[in-house]
Amino acid sequence: MEYDDYVQSGKVASKARREGYKMIEEGFELRKLADYLEDLIRSEGANIGFPVNLSINHEAAHFTPAPDTDVRFQQGDLVKLDLGAEINGCLADTAVSKEVTTDKWTSLIKASEEATENAIKKVKVGALTSEIGREVEATIKRYGYNPIYNLTGHTLEKYVLHAGTPFPNYDDGSRVRLYPGMTFAIEPFATTGKGRVKGLEFGNIMLCLKEDSEDSMKTLRKVSRGLPFSMRDAARTFENYDYVIKEAQKKKYLYFYPILKETKGEMVAQTEHSIFLREDGPVITTL
Repeated sequence: MEYDDYVQSGKVASKARREGYKMIEEGFELRKLADYLEDLIRSEGANIGFPVNLSINHEAAHFTPAPDTDVRFQQGDLVKLDLGAEINGCLADTAVSKEVTTDKWTSLIKASEEATENAIKKVKVGALTSEIGREVEATIKRYGYNPIYNLTGHTLEKYVLHAGTPFPNYDDGSRVRLYPGMTFAIEPFATTGKGRVKGLEFGNIMLCLKEDSEDSMKTLRKVSRGLPFSMRDAARTFENYDYVIKEAQKKKYLYFYPILKETKGEMVAQTEHSIFLREDGPVITTL
C-alpha cells in the first residue's frame, strides 16, 4: 500500500537525519558522513531518494561530497543536511540545519524551523499552497530574515522527487488546493540576504535524462532508478567513472545539478519535512 511505504520511507529518512545531525562535528569528513548515512538508509530496507546533501554557509542546496575529497567540517560552518529515502518508489525528503561549534546563527536556524512548524499547521484538505507560503514568509520575517523566494517545496510522486506542484516560501497568489492523498515536502529556507539563489558550479549530483542502449547508461539508470545520483555512486559502479561520466556528458545523457548559492554570499538555513495528506489531516512522515 502506497501510504504505508510513504510512512516507512519517512521513518528511515528521519532516523538518518537524526543520526547525521549528531555526527556533524568539527573535523569530521563530509564524505564519510554522506557515505555512512546512505549506507544506513540502505541497511534499514530503503534506497536513497537522492544523494545526501551537505550544503554549507551560503550554499542552500545540491552539494554532495566528491568520491576523492577529504574536506572536513570547520568551526562556524552552517550545515544543511538534506537527505531522502525511497521504498517502492515512495519518497521521503527531510532536512535540518546545524552550526558547527559556534552559535552565531541560532536565530536563523530557528526562523527556518519555526516557519516549517507554522506552515504544517496550515496544512489541511482544501488549503491553498499560497496560504502555506504566506505563513512561511511571515514567520521568517518576524525573525528579521527573508525566505529564499526562488526555492520551493514540492510534491512527491512515485520515483519523482520534485513533482509538478511547488510549495512556495511566500504568497505567490497560487490557487492550487491540497487534496487527500497528496504527498509533498515543505522546506523553508531562511537567509540573511535578499532571498535569491543562483546555480553555480557542479555539486557532484546528476540525473539520467534519457534511456540509452549503452551498457554504462543502462547500469547508471539501474543504480539510480531514475532518481538523482552522485559521483560517489558512479565511482562505486565503474573503475573508470570519470570517463563514463564525461562520455555521457558529451551525448547529453545527464543533467548536472548546480550548487544553489545565495547570490550575495549570505547565510542560509533550511528545515524540511515530508507530509502525506489524509482526509482527516496531515501525517508528517519524517518527524
